Amino acid sequence: MEIWNLLEARSIQNVVLLGVHTNMCVLGRPFGLRQLAKNGRNVVLMRDMTDTMYNPQRWPHVLHHVGTERVVEHVERVVCPTITSVDFLGGEPFRFRDDRREIVMLIGEDEYRTNETLPEFARTELEPAGFRVTVIHAPPDDPRSFPGLVPALAEADLLLVSVRRRPPPQADLDAIRAHVAAGKPLVGIRTASHAFAPRRGEAPPAGHGTWDDFDPRVLGGRYVGHHGAGPTTTVSVSPGAAAHPILVGLDVTKLVGHGSLYRVAPLEPSATALLAGVAADHPVEPIAWTNTPRRGGSRVFYTSFGHVDDFREPEFRRLLLNGICWTLDTAPPPIAALRK
Repeated sequence: MEIWNLLEARSIQNVVLLGVHTNMCVLGRPFGLRQLAKNGRNVVLMRDMTDTMYNPQRWPHVLHHVGTERVVEHVERVVCPTITSVDFLGGEPFRFRDDRREIVMLIGEDEYRTNETLPEFARTELEPAGFRVTVIHAPPDDPRSFPGLVPALAEADLLLVSVRRRPPPQADLDAIRAHVAAGKPLVGIRTASHAFAPRRGEAPPAGHGTWDDFDPRVLGGRYVGHHGAGPTTTVSVSPGAAAHPILVGLDVTKLVGHGSLYRVAPLEPSATALLAGVAADHPVEPIAWTNTPRRGGSRVFYTSFGHVDDFREPEFRRLLLNGICWTLDTAPPPIAALRK
């Protein structure tokens, strides 16, 4: 009441309100948005200087900062207008350090149809939770180029790679290297282990570059080929990995790999194995791990799964969602395919 009395005593009619939590104190206090608007004050919310009390594990199952945006939308719709700090200070609106939602999917492979499965995964699992996904496809008539990658990566919080032996234009490769060097997260699936390395003896076109050691340097693996196709891959938790956040909510007994098992052992010393797979009488191989490259310190997650049939499995979709969220250092929302 002291603040309200102060407004009355000084005949203050114009009020800018900010603080936490928007859906509680900022709206509901005696001097909050609802009371100020109801009693005739010219009140606005400074929307980039507020937050909500919200748990992404509860309805509507969106990222925390998306929850804040939804409360702000409610305020604008039924309570009062909003502004940002830019209106007073100039520059850019404030953004929380952990507000990481911009994902770029880089797709350039013809074997596993990730040009279909990854955009569908983005539409059904990532975007409903509040992630903003930009999909960059290599066009069929120029399969080594990735139009729009450079400006997209400049805004990206995370790069997801599903590329197979495509030496990109040097400017694109430089942008990818800069993303990693800046310590930004990266996720690789399946053929990302040999994404930017042409086959032995194959020279890249003029103006294109290669990154032959992208696998050991960034992903933390040592891809040398794969075992024969046919038997599915049975999965188990790697020693000491059971409590890792990427495995939370994952029923490993239901996780099955449908593509040929990649030969990747041993991993780089910087990598941490999470899951191992075995197919028929082939040796056990790591199939999912994390890595922190020496340069840049990016959080990296990789899985050798990513076959078109893997995307039909709820447990693989959970694994991929958890891996994405772990690299972004955010809690994963419940995945639609596993909701009950």
